Formats: sequence, C-alpha cells, structure tokens
Amino acid sequence: MKLKYIGFIFSILVACIPPLFSFYGYVPSSVGAMFFIFLIAAGLWIFEIIPGHATSILIIFSEIIIFSNPGKWEFLKQYAGPGKPTPPAVFLASLADSAVVLFLGSFALAKSCVKVGVDRWLANRVLPYFGTSPKYVLLGLMCITATISLWMSNTATASLMIALVFPLLMVLDKDEKFRKAVLIGIPFAANLGGIGTPIGSPPNVIAFANLKNQGYGDFISFGTWMLIAVPLLIILLFAAWFWLLRAFPATEGLTLSLRYETISEEGSEKKLRFVLFGFLATVLLWLTESFHGIPAGVIALFPLLLFTSFGILESNDLRSLEWDVLILVAGGIALGTGIEKSGAGIWFGELIGKQAGPGESLWVLGIFFSIGLFLSTFLSNTATANLLVPLALPVAALLLPGNESYAIQLVLGSALGASLAMSLPVSTPPNAVAYAVGGFEIKDMAKVGVRIGLLGLVLVLLGFLSF
Repeated sequence: MKLKYIGFIFSILVACIPPLFSFYGYVPSSVGAMFFIFLIAAGLWIFEIIPGHATSILIIFSEIIIFSNPGKWEFLKQYAGPGKPTPPAVFLASLADSAVVLFLGSFALAKSCVKVGVDRWLANRVLPYFGTSPKYVLLGLMCITATISLWMSNTATASLMIALVFPLLMVLDKDEKFRKAVLIGIPFAANLGGIGTPIGSPPNVIAFANLKNQGYGDFISFGTWMLIAVPLLIILLFAAWFWLLRAFPATEGLTLSLRYETISEEGSEKKLRFVLFGFLATVLLWLTESFHGIPAGVIALFPLLLFTSFGILESNDLRSLEWDVLILVAGGIALGTGIEKSGAGIWFGELIGKQAGPGESLWVLGIFFSIGLFLSTFLSNTATANLLVPLALPVAALLLPGNESYAIQLVLGSALGASLAMSLPVSTPPNAVAYAVGGFEIKDMAKVGVRIGLLGLVLVLLGFLSF
C-alpha cells in the first residue's frame, strides 16, 4: 500500500478522536464534529488523496449536512452548535465571498496583462536601467518578477519570467554558477512578491477573507496590507539577491544584455495602453479603498467588466482562469466559518488560553509562523493557510481580548509563514517550475530558501515588538 494511503488512514483514526471526546462529554458535539471535518480535510490536503479543490467542496458539503441539517434528521440535531442550525447559505456564501471575487478579478487582470504583453513591455522599460553587470541584471529580473507577482499568480509569474530569461540561460555556459542564481532567483522573487498584496497568493486571500468575515474589516484594507507587507518583501528580496550572489557568483568579466520583441499584431499598442489604463485604475481604486469606501472585492469586478466588454478577454480566456484555486480558497473560508459557527474556535482558543497568557503572545505568534513555515515546506501553502488561519483568530481573541492589532499580526504571521517556505522544489509551484527546467540541485535551493524563511520569522517577531 502506498505511503500516502497509510498516512490518510492514520489521519482518519486521528479525526475520530474529537467525536469520541464528544461522546464521553469532554467537548460539545458541534466542536467534535467540526474538528472531525478539520482533521479529515487536513489529511486529504496533506496526502493529496483527492485534488485540493475537491477537498474544499467536501468541507462545504459536510458543514451543510452536519451543521445546517437540511434533511432535519433527528440524530444531527445535537450538532447544531450554539443556537439554531446554521442556514446552508452561510456555508455556500464562501464560494462567492468578496475575497474569492477579489482573486477572480486579479486573475482577469493578470490574464489581460499577459495577453497584450505587459510583461515584455515592463522588462524592456526597466531592465536597461540595471546595466549589463550580472549582479544588477539579476536584481532587475528579481524586481520585475516581484512587481508582477504583486498583482498576478506567482506560479504564472515564475513561468512567464523563466520563459523570458530562457535566451539568457542558453547563452550562459552550463558550468556557469550564475545560471543557478537566475533560475533560483526568479521563483524566489515570485514567492516574495506574492506576500505584498492581498491578491498576491492564495494564503493572503484566505487571511484577508477571514479577517474581513470575523469583524476586522475596519482594521485591514488593501492599502494597509501593503503597508505591512511591502517593507518585509523589499528586505527579503534584497537579502535573497545578496545570498544568491554569494552562493552562485558570476564569472569575472561576464556581461549580459536582454531585449524582448513586443507583440506586433494590428492594434496591439492600443490594447496594451488600454490594459495598462485598466490595471492602473484598478490598483488606484484598491489603494484608496479607505477614501471611497468601495470594498476591494467589488473593485475587482471593474477589470473583469472592462476587459470582457471591450474584447480583451474572450470566452476561452475566462474558461482558462484558475477556477480550481478559487474553489480551494473558498474551502478555507468555509472552514473558518464552520469553526466560528460550531463554537470550535472559542473552545480551541480557551484551550490555548489555559496554557498561555498575554505574556506568551509573542511566542504564540512565533509558533504559528513556524508551523506554517514547516508545513508549507512539504505541502501546498494554500492548504497550510486553510488549516492555520481559522485557528489563529480565536486564539488571538482569547490571548489579547480587544487587541485588533494582535489578531491581524497572528493571522498575517500564519499566512506569511505559509508563503515564505521555499527551501524545496515541492514547497511552492514557482520553485517546481524552476526545478523542472533543470540546472541546479535541491540543496542549491535549500541553501538560500532556509535563510529566507528564518529571516522572515525574525522580521515578523520584530514587527510585533515594534507595533
């Protein structure tokens, strides 16, 4: 029997423990049922028995059957949680949550930018400023990658940028160490760029959605997220660049130059300008959310409306959007809703509260970040965030009641821990994309990736002490 099936059977056995505790009266029935769903989902995500998005659908389905009890079955009435059964619409709402719509809009924005060649346009405008020195060309490539990854999928960004630098890789000698710096630098920059905005990566969307849904919407906006995350991104990006150059220096006297052909179809220049206008208008609206009051999820419909109305995005483009990722994110939001409605969040928070008080809040932040970093090294960062973020909020509420800043820090710390794990090819899709090209070993990636994760932990804890 394959190891993953053995692991999943073990997960099922572990998942049966909370219902047993409920049976003997140690925990409420609704809490035992919720943790059964939680642990089954964890086993499915970790061992990948079924696709990740299928697990998300299973979560929503299970929560409706158990906590909504649409069939009005007598034996399920004990699982209603505090008060009356939760209406099915509460769990189904995760599929159309504002954060899911926000991500959908960002996918449409990214697809439009790629279609008209914004990536090549940006590279041609920016790279010349970095000259021909290998170390500065690498910095330029990493900056462009991180900038694109702020607004579109880090996986797509890594694929695009590796395709763009492929001519450069072909020119470099196979024994040239600097090849490794380029091949590893691009996925690392894509990963780091992904932490900078709420739409940069699925863990961000999950964290953003849970904060909004649990009443912290007034304390976290698109601009606030960037204010917190972009300084961290910049420090880690320069640290990664420095460590890559130390680990894989270029041969003395090597010079590099890159120039890309732009799309030359009829009307392509007008389309490029139109998409750039739509892109900049959307970003401006996101950043000024606190002034005009329109939620980020509603703003995300603007590029979708604009680019479908004027033919930039066609039916085939819409079908090719990453719908599975949207469903995966929705599963994480539904998990958070279930933990709240079942009372499992309060129970778990009280359990942690008995072991730790306000004085241990810094250590709890470090533990959540470290668990996210460790788990995400070996499994999907989206699955990791789906598991950690819903648990972080009740813990924060009971450790430091009424402290909105700490709740945001703990949730962001969990999401960042999941995003900053990049020491192995399996840690993130961008890493896997780069590793598939070949030209470096796993230990080469780990050499710098482990340092980035540890530096991220230090910076997050320092940020807690500062604010």
